[in-house]
Amino acid sequence: MTSIRWTSVSIEIFLCLLTAATAHLLMSLGQTSFHRYLGHRGIGGRFFENHLHVHHRHYSGDHIVTEHCLNEEANNTPFFLIPVTLVIGLGYLVLPLYLFTEQLIAMSISFYVHLYFDKHYHVAGSWLGRFAWFRRKQQLHFLHQRYADCNFAVVDNFWDWLLGTYRSVDADRET
Repeated sequence: MTSIRWTSVSIEIFLCLLTAATAHLLMSLGQTSFHRYLGHRGIGGRFFENHLHVHHRHYSGDHIVTEHCLNEEANNTPFFLIPVTLVIGLGYLVLPLYLFTEQLIAMSISFYVHLYFDKHYHVAGSWLGRFAWFRRKQQLHFLHQRYADCNFAVVDNFWDWLLGTYRSVDADRET
């Protein structure tokens, strides 16, 4: 009886971890895709205008880093919430309540981390700058700010490898 209980708990833990990882990866891929296909192409309409003409205008040339976050930027969150709401609704229909809750929490944390990193990439003296992994991600993001045709991912840079949009910091230094 005890071994059956442990097996059941192990399966539930595995399902929770799988749900959280899948939810994060879907959010990360969605953010990267929206950034690439809507934020940098005219078909993105208002999303494109907000991102390219506001964000890239604030953070370009010698003004890639500021002392404080620029909160006057146009917000693209409402555009992203439409497909997210569909994914959440689908999760509600097919997942048990505990996994749906896990999905919702993981997607929320993933979205928050995306916004948080994006802001801190541009803040001079960010507390995250003490970590080598963050400085590396920041350098990749700055390449995106400079060229606007590469490194669209803000959190998970492997998406750029898979989508063929990765540009290495080392390769940029050689050119």
